[in-house]
Amino acid sequence: MTKKEAGRWTGIGRRDFLAGTAALAAGSAAFPAPAIAQAQRVARVWGEPGPYAGVFVQGMNEWAQKNAPGLRFEVETIPWDGVYVKLMTDLAARRPPALISVEHPIAFQLMAEGLLEPVDDVAQRVNAASRMVDGLKLEHYGNWKGTQFIMPAHHQGHLLLVQTDVIQELGLGDPNSWSWNELANAAKTVSEKKPGMAGITLALGRNLCTDYHFAALLHQAGGMTYDAQNKFEVAFDSPATVEALEFVKRLYAYMPKGAVEYSFLQVVDQHVTGKTAMSFYWGRTMGRAAEEAPAVFAKMEAFNHAKHPTTGRRSTWTDLQGWCIPKANNPYVKEVKEALVYVQNSVEWGVKYCHSLMPNVAPVYKDVAAAADMPSHPFFKTKPKSVETYFTGYVPNISSTANELLRGANPLAGICHGRSMWAQVVQRVLIENVAPAEAAKWGAKQFEEIRRENIRLVL
Repeated sequence: MTKKEAGRWTGIGRRDFLAGTAALAAGSAAFPAPAIAQAQRVARVWGEPGPYAGVFVQGMNEWAQKNAPGLRFEVETIPWDGVYVKLMTDLAARRPPALISVEHPIAFQLMAEGLLEPVDDVAQRVNAASRMVDGLKLEHYGNWKGTQFIMPAHHQGHLLLVQTDVIQELGLGDPNSWSWNELANAAKTVSEKKPGMAGITLALGRNLCTDYHFAALLHQAGGMTYDAQNKFEVAFDSPATVEALEFVKRLYAYMPKGAVEYSFLQVVDQHVTGKTAMSFYWGRTMGRAAEEAPAVFAKMEAFNHAKHPTTGRRSTWTDLQGWCIPKANNPYVKEVKEALVYVQNSVEWGVKYCHSLMPNVAPVYKDVAAAADMPSHPFFKTKPKSVETYFTGYVPNISSTANELLRGANPLAGICHGRSMWAQVVQRVLIENVAPAEAAKWGAKQFEEIRRENIRLVL
């Protein structure tokens, strides 16, 4: 399995990024795309680390073999924390990929920038809106001002992964019933009673994973960063933000001390190697444990997050992963759309896509979820409760920085993630020992500056 990279903001400025993409937005008339020789008809597809993009592209190539001889789609993997660098270099060089699959805050930014081809026609041809599984809506994947720009690929929420044997041995109760206090008490008890084992592990470094883990707690407390229903006013300086920061600090006492540097991979490593009793993570931890650590896997289960004691929320940062098509300097728009229709209308390819990384990539279409072949994956027998939670059980708790509490798409989130803004706030509390209330005020100023610089995107 390809590893997530623990990168950080590269120093490329927002103005530099816009300067590089302005030419792209101007269209191919200003910068004619170079002629492509017949022998070199390779359409690049950006996919995040993981096998599922490769499976989808196999389906696209099945279409190409039948309908576009000489054309081949090829996956080009980009790391989560390297998306901005890739955007800067390839888009500024007028060399976009033919198709992009990146986490949806980045996709939302691209659609607001006017860099994407509308896909309403594709959505209609695959009957996407009426096929969505309960709790998901097509517009949540990327609709801006009444136009759909993102086609659904999958949904994936990070949950509370628990080693149930440890929790049962220590008499800590049912994680399904926990509130924040019970979660913190469980982490504390494990740390005290199990030498060498952390009670819980989160990513707390300056990276995307920390952004996501903290945002889940922020949304559980009822807080937001921007209010999409109020002209995207900054809402970060709030009691909910302070409470979430205080809770992170409380949990950190029972984490590996190196967690302040952790990103995606380190959280997975801690859990799969048996060094933590609990972690926040998506389904790929379970998939890796099944391959590398059968004893850990045997006692691992996924639960919805502990509920906030006041709001009752169990919000999880959810990636509503989709496919988007650069519209300028892209000679393959027509072929990409046809291939998307072909694969998304195929239940067989939909099942293969989900099976490629179980239970990380959950199906978005009801007919795929209900397909006769879907339960053929062994996880449906070995981990039925966790599969159900990752596939459907967490769906009422969907939230993300790109669509906070499902109140509306927020294109500013992509820019904020490029700078790891939420992670910076967390690190001010944990590393610089800044009071949570002061860190919330500092963060609010940074988010307001991003809003001011990019107000044209959202108004």
